[in-house]
Amino acid sequence: MTELMTTGLDLHSDPSADPIMDIIAGGTRYKIMMQCLEIGLFDEIESLGEACTAESIAKKCGYDVAVSERLLSTLASYNLLQKDCNRKGSPSYRNSSGTSKYLTRSRRPTMIGLAMSVDTMILPLLDNLPMLLKSGKGKLDINKNVADNGNIMMSSPNHQKAPNNIMDKENNMGPGSPIKQNTPTMPHIPKMPCMPKMPPNSKMPMEKNGMEYQAKFLMAMEGFSATCASAMVKAFDLRQHRSAVDLGGATGRISYELANTYPHMKVTVFDLPPVIQIAQKMQNPCSQGQVFFKAGNFFEDDIPSADLYLLGHIIHGFDLKGIDKLLQKVYSKLPPGGSVLVMEKILAENRTEPELAVTNDFVMTLLSQGQERTLSDYQKLFAKHGFVNVQFTHIDGLNYYDVMLLKKPF
Repeated sequence: MTELMTTGLDLHSDPSADPIMDIIAGGTRYKIMMQCLEIGLFDEIESLGEACTAESIAKKCGYDVAVSERLLSTLASYNLLQKDCNRKGSPSYRNSSGTSKYLTRSRRPTMIGLAMSVDTMILPLLDNLPMLLKSGKGKLDINKNVADNGNIMMSSPNHQKAPNNIMDKENNMGPGSPIKQNTPTMPHIPKMPCMPKMPPNSKMPMEKNGMEYQAKFLMAMEGFSATCASAMVKAFDLRQHRSAVDLGGATGRISYELANTYPHMKVTVFDLPPVIQIAQKMQNPCSQGQVFFKAGNFFEDDIPSADLYLLGHIIHGFDLKGIDKLLQKVYSKLPPGGSVLVMEKILAENRTEPELAVTNDFVMTLLSQGQERTLSDYQKLFAKHGFVNVQFTHIDGLNYYDVMLLKKPF
């Protein structure tokens, strides 16, 4: 047998290329994961209830054994699967704890909708980067869509058109810079878990299957807080509060965690009528009697009374005029000593980290008039409206949230 020899030399590729290689490889990782979600591979593995071989998966799904083996090994290298050896010494696979918890359709909360919304919403918008750089305006404004149509759904291409004066400049964008007319549609999420049934004769605006699309969008948004809702409601001691209102609370994911952590607290999810209609159908029966739903527009309608308000991924989505209007309304509604729990990812003062917050700050230019902010930015914003004693807690890990607690003085 030939013995392997090593030179002992300390060799390394150019480290300055590592960030580029990581981004390129990340695109491949994402696409492989997305295809596995589309074909339901993680669900097939979960349904077996035990570690499985490539042969067993291939036989169950009608796949080629050799290709299946290489795919499963690839997913194991991503830590989406665990790879072991069975009693016969053959490689066996099972879902990792994170995959089982967040990427199978039998569980909730899920991150499937979040993953798919990137593929069908964000990436098509990024195809219009040349136009965005020239015009300074994204093709969509979620909040304008809400104001115009009374719901949160993204429009189909028939409903979102860029102004003619912008599109007429297509040929002046510079050589090699064609503008792709990609307008995102609602995330395609096959067989999502816990989806409400369409009621007979239901009529939702803009789309034939409006409720179905709304539900898919809400499940996508729920993915943002899926991994850290429990941590957020424990960031501060909120035991002194008796009632809470989750403004723009969508499916109520954070509200459920708040109610579970503080059983004495009554929590109301306040959101647009189409959202509330769906969220109620998704409600866990265990939360009934503590988590309630009320429909309305927090800009136009009176908001329910409470001594604690939740704002999760709300402030970053609006322009300063909208934020001022909302904070003024919340402040006037709060009793002295009341609190506001603000959940947003905080930019470092140098505005170059954390990566998720910096990327989100750019993505907001595609979706709305909003932006991400530094802690000092938020402190100035809140002080302008009379809030004092702003406290901040960082949520460790890869996630989209940190937490701030504001107080209305006595």
